[in-house]
Amino acid sequence: MLRTHFEGKEMILRIKTNLHLYSLNEDTIYESLCAALKVIYFMDSFAVEMGDYLIVGESQQSEYPLITVQNIVPAKNIVSL
Repeated sequence: MLRTHFEGKEMILRIKTNLHLYSLNEDTIYESLCAALKVIYFMDSFAVEMGDYLIVGESQQSEYPLITVQNIVPAKNIVSL
């Protein structure tokens, strides 16, 4: 879990427990989320591309906004139609 600030509000970034991180570490995931925060903060759900992976999560607006990583999907598991 990482506490940070965005637009003057305290917020929480977290990674769902028991999530397979593949070759990524938590710091790298948090850095990617912070870099995309201006966009994902206002979405209900999101997918952020990070190298060979998609970081999939959801945003919840409340007194303390919460962004949660729900899944990490390797590019080899992504199907394009």
